[in-house]
Amino acid sequence: MTSAHLFFIPAVLLAGAAFGYVMGRKLLLAEQDEQRRQVERKARRDADQRNAG
Repeated sequence: MTSAHLFFIPAVLLAGAAFGYVMGRKLLLAEQDEQRRQVERKARRDADQRNAG
């Protein structure tokens, strides 16, 4: 094992952790946005049913 491994391996792990954090946060925000839209659609649908009936 060369001394390059002492720098390369932690750098790859750090890059992977940063990439995972960014992608995970992006997916989390997209999921929360979709859930919010579903709640709004359901509320709108329920209000339309109350007004029609």
